[in-house]
Amino acid sequence: MNAIPLFLFPDLKSSSGIVALGEDIRKHAFSVLRMNPGEQLMLTNGKGCAATATITTANKKQFSVQLHELIDHPSPAKKMILGISLLKNTARFEWMLEKVTEIGITEIYPLLCERTERQHFRKDRFEQIITSACLQSQQFHFPILQEPIKMEELFKQDLPTQRFIAHCMEGEKKQLCSVANDAILLVGPEGDFTSEELALSIAHGFQPVGLGESRLRTETAGIVGAVMMR
Repeated sequence: MNAIPLFLFPDLKSSSGIVALGEDIRKHAFSVLRMNPGEQLMLTNGKGCAATATITTANKKQFSVQLHELIDHPSPAKKMILGISLLKNTARFEWMLEKVTEIGITEIYPLLCERTERQHFRKDRFEQIITSACLQSQQFHFPILQEPIKMEELFKQDLPTQRFIAHCMEGEKKQLCSVANDAILLVGPEGDFTSEELALSIAHGFQPVGLGESRLRTETAGIVGAVMMR
C-alpha cells in the first residue's frame, strides 16, 4: 500500500473546514499525481502539526480539501546538529542536505572555515531541497537551516553538551557512535580544519572523532556522521 502523499501547508494550525491549497500543491497533486476528488492526502506545517485531508475540488484552476483532525507529532527524541563547511560545488552540498535530512538531522549550521571555498548561499533553494526530502521521507518536523557562520561565532550559540569534531589530522580520537542525547558534529572543508580551528574547538568542549578508516569528502563525511550519531 502506497503512503498518502504529504505536502507542506504552513498555515495548517490556523485553518479548518474546506481550504483552498496553493499553486505548488495543485500542480503536484493534480497535474503530476493525477489526484481526484474523494482521494486523501496529508498536510504538515513542518513544525510537528499534521492532518489528513480529503480532496473536494481538483481542476486546473482550483484545488481544495476538507481538513480532518489536526495531529501534533512529538519533537524528535534528541537534537542532532550538523555544522558542516560550505562547498564550492553546490550540487554536492545540495546532495548532502537532502541525505542528512532524510537521516534525521534536526539543525544544520553551514560553516565558514579558514579553508572554506565560499559559494553563494542560496538559502531559498537549500530550504526547498530540505522540504522535498522531508515530504518524501514523511517527516513532520523539518530541520532548521541556519545562516552561514564562522566557527568563533558558532561557539557563542546554545549548543548541546555532547560535542564532536571530525578531522583527518594525526592525534588521539575515538570513533563516533550513536548518541543518546542532544549532540553536535562539526565537519570541515575539503582541506580539513586548521590546527588552530581544531584547538579552538577542543577548548570549547568538542571531542575529536573519526568516521572510519577512509578519508571522506566533506559531503560524504556529513552523511556518514549523521548515520553514526543516529
